[in-house]
Amino acid sequence: MPANSVTSLMGNRYEVFVPTIGNRFYSGGDPMTSWSDTYEVGLLELKPGVRPADLVTPFRQVLAKYTKDPLTKNLEVELAPVRDYYLKENNGAVQRMVTTLSLIGGFILLMAIINFVNITIGTSAYRLKEIGLRKVFGGAQRQLVFQFIIEAWLVTLLAALISVGLYQLLIPVFDQVLDTRLPSVADFSFAGIGLLLSGVMIVGFLAGIYPAFVLSGYGLVHSVKGKVGGVKGGQGLRRTLLVVQLSLAIGVFISTLNVNRQVSYMFNKDLGYDKEQLLVIEAYPKQWDSAGLARMEGIKNGLLRLPAVKAASLSWEVPDRTPPGTFDLISLPKAGKQRLSVESIMADEDFATTFGLEVKEGSFFSSHTAYLPGEIVLNESAAKAVGLTPGKAAGAIIQLPDGRGQVTVTGVVKDFHYAGLQQAIEPLVFIHVRDTKGYRYLTVKLNSPDMSQAVSQVRAQWKELSPTAPFEFNFMDKRFAALYRSDLQLKKAAGIATGLNLVIVFLGIFGIVAFTLTKRNKEMAVRKVLGADLVDIIRLFLQDYVGLILLANLIAWPLAYGVTNKWLENYAYRISQDIVPYLSVGVLIFLMAFVLIAAQCLRTATANPVKSLRMD
Repeated sequence: MPANSVTSLMGNRYEVFVPTIGNRFYSGGDPMTSWSDTYEVGLLELKPGVRPADLVTPFRQVLAKYTKDPLTKNLEVELAPVRDYYLKENNGAVQRMVTTLSLIGGFILLMAIINFVNITIGTSAYRLKEIGLRKVFGGAQRQLVFQFIIEAWLVTLLAALISVGLYQLLIPVFDQVLDTRLPSVADFSFAGIGLLLSGVMIVGFLAGIYPAFVLSGYGLVHSVKGKVGGVKGGQGLRRTLLVVQLSLAIGVFISTLNVNRQVSYMFNKDLGYDKEQLLVIEAYPKQWDSAGLARMEGIKNGLLRLPAVKAASLSWEVPDRTPPGTFDLISLPKAGKQRLSVESIMADEDFATTFGLEVKEGSFFSSHTAYLPGEIVLNESAAKAVGLTPGKAAGAIIQLPDGRGQVTVTGVVKDFHYAGLQQAIEPLVFIHVRDTKGYRYLTVKLNSPDMSQAVSQVRAQWKELSPTAPFEFNFMDKRFAALYRSDLQLKKAAGIATGLNLVIVFLGIFGIVAFTLTKRNKEMAVRKVLGADLVDIIRLFLQDYVGLILLANLIAWPLAYGVTNKWLENYAYRISQDIVPYLSVGVLIFLMAFVLIAAQCLRTATANPVKSLRMD
């Protein structure tokens, strides 16, 4: 089942569909009949002509009729189109990646076009006599325009055919980079083929527009002489295009470095819990009653007898998303005595030990005594929101709304990241699984240098304790990495794009410098005869490009800063930009350009000046 299918909404990969009416799985009755069940996801098919905005008022009226506070005040219905839900969920992570990769692909294509135009401008002097002679023999300008456009299209078509072959060869590589399945060339639709041919036509036209409309418009006399557009002809346009190329390459390079820094920051940041060697087991069967919970606790105790198991915990959630459940509290008078709807996690007394949470005060439930109903544990943000005094929170009594009694705070844990770093840490309350009889995961903390052997031991024990239940598991560090799947894909793709950008830019510089050296061959020979050495010649050419590189940096730096800053705004916890990536890229680009120019100048400067002066 593809990840962007309807069955993957809300991050779940549904494989079995069951009715809710009369199903023993739901011990509390049909969950779809309760208006207060915020876990339900509804799918609506709108009639033709009806827009989501048309339903805002009717939805409010329905909620006001069937729900009670705090749902009536806090619940809001938002319709999300299924066709692009996958792109826009998780704060639009996939959409951002698609947009970014599309822009990078556009930049690469643009720089290739610029290279083509630069080469055309550079070789324009060779075509001027041809243009002049065609005009002498009666050729019209429109025929010349048509000829140059056809030539550009043929070159682009040849490049497209080569690219199709490379695409087919590199499908496995990009499947791995993008974590997807790209279609084979044989599976291209007519629309895809049409899009490719349209791209060939557009790119070919853009690449051939200069020779078609500029060179063909030169005067007859100047064209026949072949003097117009020599070394200086088109030089301003060439320099402008080269600055554009360098600016794009530098901007993409800097942005890639910042993406890498942010991804590294996310994977190295202290999350407030220990994700290493945590084996998360799907707790089957999900029998949400006293008997089912007791049975699962028996399995947990059985796993704890294994030498490779350090700790274990039953819970409804693990730290891989914002908990969808909430718990209502009445804050203390000094906090305004207001109703608070706090995110909640159902867990047992061993959750803090298993996940390595730091208990700031009190205990994580009644860890050393028998279970007591009505106990809760708060994180630091929740304790502050409720109005508890630091150091005096343990044992505090908090009232529940609507006269539903009270709960006792047994402890406070240090704030930890229970969701991605895109989201700020919010108030959180822990409720004991025995209060709700609900569980989904049995998380095991392993303590073994041989993880494969440890998992095998846990699997064997599970099969012995629960022979009819499947053993489905994954590791917490893998679940954590899944939170940043799009960011990891962007990091890989941006790295490849940066390499391609640099290759294209330096191919362009190589072509321009090579052509310029050829045109100025006699000049170099005269300079050598008059005493100029290799260093003087290299310095002469570097002077032409140092200014362009500096200008490209001045253009690219603010653009890269703005784009990176906008991207970083998606993270509540992010790096601070500094000057290091900008200077590093600027210096590296200059050094690479220096080596490239010096290498080409070396060949020209070491040539025999007599032969150069004899050349036509």
